[in-house]
Amino acid sequence: MSKIKYFLIFLCLCLCQKALIAEEQSPNWLNRKLLKLEVLSDGDQNNPIITNNQTVSSIALGELVEEKINLPYYYWSWSKIEDIINKIEQLKSTTNPVTRELIIAVLTSEMPIDLTKANEAKLYVTRLNKLLEFGQYKEAQKFINNHDADLTLSSSQQYTLNIIRGNDTLACSQLKIKKIPNVTLKQKIYCLAYEKKLTEAQILFETGKLFEKININDQNIIDILLSNNSSINIETNKLEVIDYVILRKKQRFIPLNFVTAPIMFYDLSRALNYDEKLNILEKLNKNGIILNDKLFNAYLENKVSTNTATKKRKKCIVDLELAIEIYKSKQVRKNLTKCLTLFEKEGLSYSFSKKYRDAVLVEVGKGWETPTSIKMRLLTKDYSDLLEEFDTTSNYQSAQSIARNDFTKLNNLSEIEKNITEVFQKPNFNEEYITQIDQGKIGEVIISSINNLNHKNLDKMQKGLRGLIQAGLDDIAKDIAVNYLLTGK
Repeated sequence: MSKIKYFLIFLCLCLCQKALIAEEQSPNWLNRKLLKLEVLSDGDQNNPIITNNQTVSSIALGELVEEKINLPYYYWSWSKIEDIINKIEQLKSTTNPVTRELIIAVLTSEMPIDLTKANEAKLYVTRLNKLLEFGQYKEAQKFINNHDADLTLSSSQQYTLNIIRGNDTLACSQLKIKKIPNVTLKQKIYCLAYEKKLTEAQILFETGKLFEKININDQNIIDILLSNNSSINIETNKLEVIDYVILRKKQRFIPLNFVTAPIMFYDLSRALNYDEKLNILEKLNKNGIILNDKLFNAYLENKVSTNTATKKRKKCIVDLELAIEIYKSKQVRKNLTKCLTLFEKEGLSYSFSKKYRDAVLVEVGKGWETPTSIKMRLLTKDYSDLLEEFDTTSNYQSAQSIARNDFTKLNNLSEIEKNITEVFQKPNFNEEYITQIDQGKIGEVIISSINNLNHKNLDKMQKGLRGLIQAGLDDIAKDIAVNYLLTGK
């Protein structure tokens, strides 16, 4: 009898201990992730996971850029979600293509994303809003489709995606069918106006003003939408996508310095003439929104440009394509050199180099190694098999040195060249970043480094490059530095 008694006591102790351990080790996001990976490894990992995706894609996805860099989930495993949110909110857009790719990799990487938990839901919305702010509409749509197909949290963002593509019908039908709880008065009034229900729209507008539900800037915009008789102070108002669409539809003049490139995506299919279309495409391509093919195919369209500079770029691309097609090596090389100069003036040397990288490599294989071929290869991250000797008087000697990891021939460097090459010559890691990496907060170090890279202060930029190297992104740091030295952005 006593044996049974002791056995029961021992069993109770075991159960209590197990409960305490379970309480102490409640499944956090990392544990859930590891458990998921363990389950997948036991089954057939090649079987796709079926998701409920009912959202209609409102973006012409084939025309938009999709980023390539991938960051592993464990970069965020030991960070507090609030800290990640704060750092992401500080991210600024950039025209350096490699930095931009890294930013999008951060925003789309695998982080905690249980939308039933308040802090993880806030993190999801913060990332989605940043994707829209930077004009990454393809990634934003995929983000919604994969994580919030029912538009529980993404209704406003989906609405924005729809109207910027010009799909007002889809935007307004989703507004009604989904019975979205957080729809704004401006969105409702816009849809009523689109459906020609102007009386209802006016009543809703007046009611909103009566109960102070609409701020002064929104009132100005809605006045323009409904009456076309009001004006708006553009200088003191940050335009949202819906504001821009309304002003464009009402043919209001908007100074270009108040228009961000992502919002200009709306204008693409509504360009009044060929030169305007090319101008928009160039701006969108420069900001990583439109694919290179979309831009350069437009140069080959059988249409006449009236702009002198555009005519030169168009003719150069046509001549280059013809030389490639009939393969006249001398003409290919001549036009590659000429076109690079023309597109460099427009800040499009990176896009041009990526588009015609294969043509360059063919010529390099036949012995053509010139400043043009070297520069185009450096811009496209092709650092292999560069000639042993290079022109030390060229304005991109520092970029070549970083690419080759050879700093023996540097001389007469500018202050910014010294600052950047020193990062790779003399590793000097930041103590703050060392501590964060030791704590497993690699993702936070990457975001802090990106924010420093976007700073005009040279010491901050240097700290940003060193931070990426500390986080293990040596190649990306090198690519960013080389691109910056060659393009100045």
